[in-house]
Amino acid sequence: MLSPSEKEVLDKGMIVLWIIWGAILISLFVYVLVCHLTGDQIRQHSNPDMPLTLFKNILYAASVLTLLISYFVRKAILSVRSSNTRTRSSTISQQPAQPAFMGKYTVAMIVSLALSESIGIYGVVLFFMGDSLQTLYTFIGVSAMAMILYRPKKEEILTLANEMKMNLPHTTGL
Repeated sequence: MLSPSEKEVLDKGMIVLWIIWGAILISLFVYVLVCHLTGDQIRQHSNPDMPLTLFKNILYAASVLTLLISYFVRKAILSVRSSNTRTRSSTISQQPAQPAFMGKYTVAMIVSLALSESIGIYGVVLFFMGDSLQTLYTFIGVSAMAMILYRPKKEEILTLANEMKMNLPHTTGL
């Protein structure tokens, strides 16, 4: 069970996480907008002899690999076994710093979102190399779906917090 101060930090942290998530998700739409506005000018300078099909296949494979990596990295970061962190106090304000569970979840979310966003960037690269809008939308769509999957979830944070509290080493008054 979380203390009242931890619940307050959790609520504030959720707002920050939703802002980060929204900004990264919106970046995908910015990529599409940039492609529509500047794509024709950039694509005029692309090399027609470039093996576009080969690059497309490589980036499809990289996308699948990126999705797998993002899943396992997120899982590894959120595993309680890997946590040996404790809440540290700030030397400037003497108030407790962010609880370890919140920092851990924030790192896991940002890493998984960044990996997911890279899939959208693969589509932008292919589009600028001369591929179709359909390919761009495919990569952007997969990226957006992964980001929706990795959106901030209060239940996940609460579960992580409870697991971390249960695994904290008990100290004696020595």
